[in-house]
This record gives sequence, structure tokens and C-alpha cells, in this order.
Amino acid sequence: MKKLILLITLFIAGATFAQEKASEGTIYEVMFTPNLDGNQMFALNNPLNGHIAVRTFNDATSVTRWKAHFSYADVDGADDADMILGIFYGKEKHHDGTDRLATYTGWEAGLLYSDIAGEDSTALSGGVFVGANYYIADNLYIGTEINYTLAVGEDSTAVAPGVNGMLSLGFKL
Repeated sequence: MKKLILLITLFIAGATFAQEKASEGTIYEVMFTPNLDGNQMFALNNPLNGHIAVRTFNDATSVTRWKAHFSYADVDGADDADMILGIFYGKEKHHDGTDRLATYTGWEAGLLYSDIAGEDSTALSGGVFVGANYYIADNLYIGTEINYTLAVGEDSTAVAPGVNGMLSLGFKL
């Protein structure tokens, strides 16, 4: 218990000093949507709600990003396992904020492959997003992103009916 209190104290003390947001280099990020249905907090109810991203600053206001997604589920009683694989490329435009808050807008496009219940399909996906990252320590932030997407596949076309709120944890090595 003492170690937990010490860790929380150090975290809060570190977060209170002025931190500067990143404006150069490469940032690694884990994005997810928490499960708000009352089950496990970090379970993903939608398999596309988790990504790993690499963001590279071209200059202080322009970022190139690559996102990847992989999900696999072996359903009991089913002959085939379900798998989804996706890769996305995008650009971000960063706006003025504060020393700790970084806001941005942008677009992304990518390719999705899925094999669900033995039927495979491929889709092109694209969308726009807005986001904000709050730097809690040097080279460490928590953030949120809201996006609107369109996917065109072999058998279907899907337009996101609303927004998908993503939480992110980013760090710079």
C-alpha cells in the first residue's frame, strides 16, 4: 500500500510541473475505446476499436502517422476463427493550444482485411478526425480522438453513423 501511495504521489508531483508538448521526433501511441457496457473496462466490444500508431513530426504543425490494427478471436463451437487486419496512413495538422494541450485535425485512409466465419473480404477505409492530447509529463500524454469514417468493400459500403471516441496513451522514446 505504501508503494502505491508513493507512486501516486510521484505521478501527481511530476504532472504538476510545466510540461511541453512534442513538436519534433517520433511518438508511439496505443489507441483504444473503453468498454462502457459494464463488462471488463478495457475489453473491446468492437474489434476495430484498438490501434497501435506511430506519429512522426514533419515540423511543429504537421504530422504523418501510420496506424495498425490486428484482432483475432477463436469462437467456441465455430469451425473458423475470426480475424481482422488493418493498416492506415494519415496526416495531422496541429493547432495552437497551451504548453500542455495539443489539438489537431486530420484525415486517414487505409486497407482492411477480415476473415469472419470463414468468409473473407477486403475494404478501403477513409475518414476525418479531431483530437487532443494532454501532456502529463515530458514525452508522455493521454488523449482522445473522435473520427468519422467510410468503408467501401467488395460486398458492402459502410458509413459510420456517428462518431467513435478513442482514448490514447502516447509516449516518445
